[in-house]
Amino acid sequence: MAYAIDLIKKYEGLSLKAYKCPVGVVTIGYGITVYPDGSPVKIGDVITKEKAEALLLDYVINKILPNIRDLDLTDNQQAALCSLIYNIGWGVFSKSKCYKGIKNKDWELVFANWDWIKGGGKVLKGLVKRREEERFLFFQDI
Repeated sequence: MAYAIDLIKKYEGLSLKAYKCPVGVVTIGYGITVYPDGSPVKIGDVITKEKAEALLLDYVINKILPNIRDLDLTDNQQAALCSLIYNIGWGVFSKSKCYKGIKNKDWELVFANWDWIKGGGKVLKGLVKRREEERFLFFQDI
């Protein structure tokens, strides 16, 4: 799980003050938009680095890992998938062709649909780079 956390931190970056991300969502820490109690992050919110790390760990441990435990993944695949789901959200991922492909071990379907590279309707270079690294990591064990 440590590699998953490092990968997420690498691409999310850290902001101790709430800001609007490129698609206009208020975000804090390592890309958190909603606190564990369900309340949204608001402009004006401030946290410590320790709190940002705790929020990141909480989300991965309580929101992502329970949903992917039964997928029979290698450590690299789990790290790649944690990064992807952390970025796009479980709701979006759970309805995707990519998820269907992973469940069915249809690797061509997974590869072709590991493609969330737009924010606000525009291709974002950071997302292109992140998806390339995640996909490489996921497929290196296949």
